[in-house]
Amino acid sequence: MSLTIAGIVKNGVVIPNAPLPEGAQVEIHLNDGSPEVPAELQEELRAWQQASANALALVERLAQQSEADEKG
Repeated sequence: MSLTIAGIVKNGVVIPNAPLPEGAQVEIHLNDGSPEVPAELQEELRAWQQASANALALVERLAQQSEADEKG
């Protein structure tokens, strides 16, 4: 019986999206290209990335202000 479990390669290691049975024989097939991502999901991801960048900038600014307050 054949079972398909998707995954991703990270640092050269295949990380499956679900646990694999111990001792299972596996064969890896690479998919052609990236999966299609709907436009609304792409926009949502861009918004989250921008929010993350803004949050990081705020944290860095607050850290700099805190350091300046401690010195001054």
